[in-house]
Amino acid sequence: MISAPFSTDEVASASALPAALDDALARIPPLWPLKHFVAVNPFVGLANRKFGEACELLQRTVGAAPLQLPADYLAAWKRGEIQRRDLEAAADPEWPSGRLLATLEAADPTVPVNALPTVADLLDAERPRAHWSGFVVEEISKWCAVTFDENQTTWTSPWKSRGLFATWRDAAEHDGNPEAFGLSGFRAFVQGLPAETEAVIAHCLDLFAPPQVALADFLHRQLATVAGWAGYAQYVVREDALRGRKNSTLRELLAIRLAYDAALFHAFAEGRILRSGWSHASAVPQDSSVLAALIRWQFAYENGYQRQLAASLLADRGYGVSSRAAVQAVFCIDVRSEVFRRQLESALPDVQTIGFAGFFGFPVAHRRAGDASSASRCPVLLVPPVDSCEPLANDVEQSLRAARAEAGAWKAFQNSAASCFSFVESAGLVFGAALGRLSGPQGPRCDRVAPDFGPGDTVPLATRVELAEGALRNMSLTRNFARLILICGHGSQSANNPYASALDCGACGGHAGDVNARLAAAILNAPVVRAGLAARGIAIPDDTRFVAGLHNTTTDDITLFDLEALPRRFTADVANLREALAKASAAARRERAPTLKLSTRSDRSLTRELEARASDISQVRPEWGLANNAALIAAPRHRTRGLDLQGRVFLHDYNAAEDPESKVLTLILCAPVVVASWINLQYYASRVDPVHYASGNKVLHNVLGGLGVMEGNGGDLKVGLPLQSIHDGQRFVHEPRRLSVYIEAPPPRIQSVLNGQPAVRQLFDHGWLHLFAIHEGACCRYVDSGWRDCHVAKEGNPQ
Repeated sequence: MISAPFSTDEVASASALPAALDDALARIPPLWPLKHFVAVNPFVGLANRKFGEACELLQRTVGAAPLQLPADYLAAWKRGEIQRRDLEAAADPEWPSGRLLATLEAADPTVPVNALPTVADLLDAERPRAHWSGFVVEEISKWCAVTFDENQTTWTSPWKSRGLFATWRDAAEHDGNPEAFGLSGFRAFVQGLPAETEAVIAHCLDLFAPPQVALADFLHRQLATVAGWAGYAQYVVREDALRGRKNSTLRELLAIRLAYDAALFHAFAEGRILRSGWSHASAVPQDSSVLAALIRWQFAYENGYQRQLAASLLADRGYGVSSRAAVQAVFCIDVRSEVFRRQLESALPDVQTIGFAGFFGFPVAHRRAGDASSASRCPVLLVPPVDSCEPLANDVEQSLRAARAEAGAWKAFQNSAASCFSFVESAGLVFGAALGRLSGPQGPRCDRVAPDFGPGDTVPLATRVELAEGALRNMSLTRNFARLILICGHGSQSANNPYASALDCGACGGHAGDVNARLAAAILNAPVVRAGLAARGIAIPDDTRFVAGLHNTTTDDITLFDLEALPRRFTADVANLREALAKASAAARRERAPTLKLSTRSDRSLTRELEARASDISQVRPEWGLANNAALIAAPRHRTRGLDLQGRVFLHDYNAAEDPESKVLTLILCAPVVVASWINLQYYASRVDPVHYASGNKVLHNVLGGLGVMEGNGGDLKVGLPLQSIHDGQRFVHEPRRLSVYIEAPPPRIQSVLNGQPAVRQLFDHGWLHLFAIHEGACCRYVDSGWRDCHVAKEGNPQ
């Protein structure tokens, strides 16, 4: 075994490793599997650092700062999207606007930026045809796919139940592939490793840790080379932690990654170039002055949009609050709902629309009939406290299970090694018919019957009343109830799309919102629940009924559920609502058509075209999802009604006057704002750095293990959004701006909530999000833990 000629004092100190290890592991963002893929803030583990500091760190460990190119900012400057006053707002004494502009104009785009090298990186630099970096990723991906596979393959690893590291080690001791590729002595090296994960990490660091490099950065770099699998491992760890269980999967993955670099170092350290290169291993940074300028230019780019939005919000458009609307319609805060709400208000002027997180205050773990397990229908920040199900008769349930098993057998035949080359010949016209079924009309999958909490008193009445009260108070819907109240979830429709769940409701854990909407409507219509609400100060009139709906965001159709449960006296109300919804659907389709390059179609042909796109197995862009999201507004609807927000804003209704204890405000800041920030920063990262934070071209995707995708036939599990989610084939359609949050409330009240929520406060203090308060006809910005008028030219240091 080689001694450690390049060990550092930091590694030599046994007390340094645990802290560095914890720091490095915490930096890795989780990656949800495809079946309930949700947007993830890829910088969630860096929120304890200022945005500028994180940019510097990611440049070292990933190889790029999450910022646009100098040419992008200069183009926005020339187009007028960044004006002189925006640049002045980003400037400070060290960086006046003139220096900011001159630095960007002089920036050399050809200067390379390299991350901290791994041993594999240095070997590839020494021998360009070696391809060690790619080989290591392929090997790790192979064993991760075997360990984490969710029954996509027909062969199951005999070591799978033992965990990732044990699976890898037992197999690697017998795997001749690395030695065939040129890594001599690999099996013997693996056999000589310690048995415990953390001992392996310490052993490898003793062997080859580079000097002059922070240990946490070095460990972070190791995981960044397998970012997809590291993200999935973090997801597994996180899910167990939320349920009080310990999980070491991410540490095991790090041990495996270090073991490959250690084996390479062991085999090739005698080479003079590797020895010399490793002794000077460090990141090759971008010019620090350019990076500092880019950080400020990003602030200026965002300030231009913020300035215009603030002016629009403060304009008086003459909308008041009616005593009792004919219809109230509750939609998810999703940016796609903004378009539909605006069009519905145009079609039915006497409607009051309300924005609330699309699980509608009913966080459930729902099991569909025929499914073996439940799925969370709530934000991923929560663990659902209540179970629900699709109540069907036992014979129907068993029939569904049999159909599911048959489909699984068919899938196994497709994937098996014995049949893959003869699959088309074997299936023949039968498979052609299956393709025909795939291309037929399909909507978001909904329960056949209304979901329920289960038989008997599975969920006590007190719990149902508590859920109902929380939902209504958090919606600011405690009085002036309309006769008919629509609770409308949303879901997307697409065919042959691994990322289908990414287009569904993030507040429902990457599922459609029909289950939550139907549960909410049923509970709020229940007389015993209403009696409990009345005792708590919320009196719902006897002539008020709730009805559930689902907004298909691909076609802009609305489906209404369980209408048979409504009394006949609501027939006319429902007919009027249907007519208004149809008009709003047609108008929303027309508004979205230009971005899909369908603007020349008539209403009828546009509807047919959208339905065809939704069911087309070759369609890579069924809809734009949440592309171009830029802001969240928590305010009464009259603040934004009549304002065209272009489908870019999350809209959450909030009335500060009805929230004297700031309970609703606390919830908004801790849940919807955080979830919206995850969505926003995933789109942001996928746009500014598609190489490291996006998942590449959908056309080249192959589903791996039922968990995620590879681009092509190898490599790491991909993270982030597909290119088609942010690019129309000619240009990027998403404008990368960090989320701007506008809350209509007194600044001291907002400040008080932030002081009690340090994890949320640091998102604003460190520049990951922007915060504004609307109060008494003015708008002010949260800066350096204080508040300043938006009219002030100097708005604080953007770092």
